[in-house]
Amino acid sequence: MSRLKGRFGNFLSRVTGTHYTHTAIVIDGKVCESTFPRAKCTPLTRYAAGKPWIIRYIPPGEPLTPAQTHGIRDYVRQNVGRRYGLKQFFNPNSRPNGRIYCSQFAHGALKSAGFQLPAKSWHTPDRLLHGSPIHQ
Repeated sequence: MSRLKGRFGNFLSRVTGTHYTHTAIVIDGKVCESTFPRAKCTPLTRYAAGKPWIIRYIPPGEPLTPAQTHGIRDYVRQNVGRRYGLKQFFNPNSRPNGRIYCSQFAHGALKSAGFQLPAKSWHTPDRLLHGSPIHQ
């Protein structure tokens, strides 16, 4: 989970109604996320360098099983390179256009690992965090 510092971060928080302004999945030493222009994975050691963010790492409450890790890896492999878009964030009932935003990406990765999440938990990073059994 992360929050962009400064005025723009405050603006994003007001618009989205969430404390955090971004979310990602950490797996295999990489931060995997959907961000403009496309979903990608960045080595953890380079991820936060020079970014104006406050980052909070939230580890799972219990170690992931091999099947859960495999599910996340598969999801990430299938979605890295997918274009970023916020259309469904602002209009969840709109027809999907193949694009994905950060909370959708993290939600999909967790669902692929077999975690039971509320259907609407992907709307914001905060809802994903509080709707997810992974950190409890």
